[in-house]
Amino acid sequence: MKRYLPFLLLIPLLLLPVFVSSQSRVESERELETIRTRLKEIKKELSTLQKEEKGVLKEIQLLEEQVSLTRKLIRELQSSQSVITEEIDSLEIIVDSLSTEIEGSKDNLRNRLVSLYKRGQFYELEVVMGAGSVAEVYDRIYFTRYAARAEERLFDRLLDTKSEVEEKEDSLTAFNAELTALIRDQRSAQDSLASSKRFHEKRLNQIRSSAKSKKQLQEELETRRKELERLLAAMEKESSTSAARKPTGTVIEKGKGSLPWPVSSHKVIAQFGTITHPRYNTKTENDGIDIDCSGGQTVKAINKGVVKYAENLSGFGLLVVIDHQDGYYSVYSNLDKISVKTKQTVSQGTALGTASDYLHFCITKGGEFLNPVNYLK
Repeated sequence: MKRYLPFLLLIPLLLLPVFVSSQSRVESERELETIRTRLKEIKKELSTLQKEEKGVLKEIQLLEEQVSLTRKLIRELQSSQSVITEEIDSLEIIVDSLSTEIEGSKDNLRNRLVSLYKRGQFYELEVVMGAGSVAEVYDRIYFTRYAARAEERLFDRLLDTKSEVEEKEDSLTAFNAELTALIRDQRSAQDSLASSKRFHEKRLNQIRSSAKSKKQLQEELETRRKELERLLAAMEKESSTSAARKPTGTVIEKGKGSLPWPVSSHKVIAQFGTITHPRYNTKTENDGIDIDCSGGQTVKAINKGVVKYAENLSGFGLLVVIDHQDGYYSVYSNLDKISVKTKQTVSQGTALGTASDYLHFCITKGGEFLNPVNYLK
């Protein structure tokens, strides 16, 4: 039995990766469910918008969100696949080790049974007659019984280990089936992504070539801008009358030209001011800059402040607004995910969320939109 003791002690260590990966798998499954639910909602919303033939900007944003979420779905499926593969590898190690233990236990038990058979009924007489004293007789009987109990425990352990192997093998079968399903889902998501991208590009081309759609889009972009202006004005009014507000000095003004970028990418795909929008091909007033976030980026606060808004805003998608307590606000929109809450105090570099397509980033003071490029490094 001693020869198997080290392995028995190792069992919890071998199971630890399985336990940790199981937790990761639960989180991943939850995220996958959230993405799939949102994709179904987008499909339904798109169907309604296309039937009503209105809401061009909303339609484009939904199509962009669909592409972005499908990319995210593929990443999550790949992550789940990796986690399950790790679980399978860990279980295979355990099964192999337990199988080795079973074979060793069988050999040990077989040798003892052969020895017992050879000695037969004369064994107990041999134990007594071969002893040199009464004390030795007692010791021999005690150790004989101890050996018998050890054999019994070994046999019980053999049965338990066999049962454990069968259980792990069942888990392996289930995991392999789940892995196969994930690979199938991943292929389907790849096809869906290609289809979504084709439809998105086709729809954009239709809008660009239609004077009516371009005019409608331009009007919607202007409405979106005014909506953000109203939101910021309401925030400033609330902050200026709040006794809790404690100005910290011009943190944004002092950092002008040296503030960190909100994402690691510095590729600006739409400049500040009057531009021909690169996506919509319409002449519009851009209240900030659009920064390329292809492949996924963590969005970070450019300076300390308080989160005043952290939710969806029509026309902007998921949006975070930070009050820098000196009349300045920074705005981060078109996020995939928000990781802060309203009224939360943040520091420079605090993660606000993620963006995988592009980040629309603005800086305002007293209701006036400023060119963010002048404030960033």
